[in-house]
Amino acid sequence: MRDIHSIDDLRRRAKRRLPAMVYDFIEGGALDELTLRRNREALEAQLLPQRVLVDTSQRHATASILGTRLDLPLVVSPMGLLTVCHPDADVAIARAAATAGSVFTHSPWSGCSLEEVTDAAPGRVWAQIAFWNDASETERHIDRAAALGIDTLVVAGDVAVSSKRDRDLRHGTGMPPNPPLRDVIDTALHPGWVLRWLLGRRITWGSYRIDGRPIRMGEMDAWMDRNSNQAATWGDVARLRSRWKGNLVIKGVMTQADARLAVEHGADGVFVSNHGGRQFDGQLATIEALPSVVDAVDGRAAVIMDGGIRRGSDIAKALSLGADVVAAGRPFALGLAAGAQPGVEKAFELLRDELLTVMGFLGVVRIDGLPDSLCASHDAREGIEVAP
Repeated sequence: MRDIHSIDDLRRRAKRRLPAMVYDFIEGGALDELTLRRNREALEAQLLPQRVLVDTSQRHATASILGTRLDLPLVVSPMGLLTVCHPDADVAIARAAATAGSVFTHSPWSGCSLEEVTDAAPGRVWAQIAFWNDASETERHIDRAAALGIDTLVVAGDVAVSSKRDRDLRHGTGMPPNPPLRDVIDTALHPGWVLRWLLGRRITWGSYRIDGRPIRMGEMDAWMDRNSNQAATWGDVARLRSRWKGNLVIKGVMTQADARLAVEHGADGVFVSNHGGRQFDGQLATIEALPSVVDAVDGRAAVIMDGGIRRGSDIAKALSLGADVVAAGRPFALGLAAGAQPGVEKAFELLRDELLTVMGFLGVVRIDGLPDSLCASHDAREGIEVAP
């Protein structure tokens, strides 16, 4: 990892190591990928105010969220099917997150069970849940989380409708996959990935069963088709709130209306997320939606934001605009693909070190000292307007 100096370096190494169909599954977005690009463009357009001659020798990036202390204000977003990146999958990322003093969010679409992940990172795991058509599946998932001592549930609010991802369709990416000949050849040209896949963990839904056994790859799409629920409402959140005594976070909140509804239904946190541009194409970037959500919440719940985070400066921008902590997914998936657990640890190290550097330029020693406003965003074609 000595030649890795940025998340983009991890991305390039991952691209070399992965078959194209797997790399595009990680990096791709929905439809024309407008939202995917906008997440990055909107972050890049935000400018930070430099300060000088301030003693920042004692700066640190510790934070807390929902009663958990963090060594940096960054948690791992839920991600499904990490087994395609590396057989160590969620377990490697959860361990790296615990080592970094962070939190890992386990996805219902994970290839690893909730039990495996909590064993790997006790006290450092949140559980995302989905409202399935078969309510008993959801209830069993919640009961398992409680039995494992997990204190925070994250409701997957932004996945009721599944979007079209053109890259995946071109590659025949599905469960089971049906790749064209060019992808069969390309995959064969990545023998390291093939060997890990053959000798490592089988691709399954880690948290669900058919007849007591893991759901096999050839059964996964059909199981999801049967169980995906497009009828879930805030009523389901209210029922969950009445039976879940821990923290409750609603993911996919992008408007003031939904932020208010989340708080009204007892949410302890709102997760500003557009699913990394993988679901609904043509909407706001999360950094654009963040300020209005913060205003609507008005301190009544914690605010988390993900989407496009690639640099420590991105974390500082989101915190300055009101997020309590920031979340990221792809940087850690890319780290996993680039170098298993050490690659994920490198991603955490890079983002932490960059954040501390930015704090030095901003003249702050603690996260709560970050500026509460940014310089005006800009369009490079029209010049820069600096806020007073």
